[in-house]
Amino acid sequence: MNMRLFCTLIGIIWLTGGCNSNKQKITETLSQMMGKEIVFPNTLQAKVLGRDTVVDILEKPSYKIVTFADSSGCTDCRLNFYGWKIKMDEAKAWKILVDFVFILQPKDDFVLLSLLKFNEFHSWIFYDKNIDFIRQNQLSSEPLYQTFLINPENKIVLVGNPVSNKTLWNLYKKTIETQTK
Repeated sequence: MNMRLFCTLIGIIWLTGGCNSNKQKITETLSQMMGKEIVFPNTLQAKVLGRDTVVDILEKPSYKIVTFADSSGCTDCRLNFYGWKIKMDEAKAWKILVDFVFILQPKDDFVLLSLLKFNEFHSWIFYDKNIDFIRQNQLSSEPLYQTFLINPENKIVLVGNPVSNKTLWNLYKKTIETQTK
C-alpha cells in the first residue's frame, strides 16, 4: 500500500480522538487489513427488494466499495441506506466506474425489506445467511472495519465508512481516480 495513503488514514484516526491503546489497536487492525485480498463466497444470494436476481459484479475486476453487516445492532442505523443512496448517485457522476457491494446477514428479512422500501433503495443486496463472507475473509465484527474500498484485484486499499465522513468520501474518490490513471 502507498505509505502516504496509510499515513493519511492514521492521521484521520488520530483526529477522531480516543486513548492511545485504542489508537494502537486501530492502527494494528488497519495494518492487517490493508492489501488483504477479499474473497466473495459463492453462497451469497443477490436480491433486489427481496427478490432474487443475478448480478456479475463480484467477478468483475473493478473498484468496489464493500460494506457488510451482521445481524447485531440496529440495521437501519448501521447501514444508512438513504446515505448510501446519495453516495451512489454522486459516484455515477464520476468519470470512473465504482461498484457498490452490500453484504448483509439480516436477522429479520421483513425488517430489512421494509427499510429498503422506505428508503427507496433499489440496488442489489447480497444476503449471507451463513456468515461465509466474514468467516472466509477473517474480518472484524467491529462496525468500524466493515466498509472498505477494494481495487480490481480485490485487495483492500482503504477502510472506513464514507457515508457520514466527507473527508473519507473524498479520499475514496481521490484513491480511485489516481489509481485508474
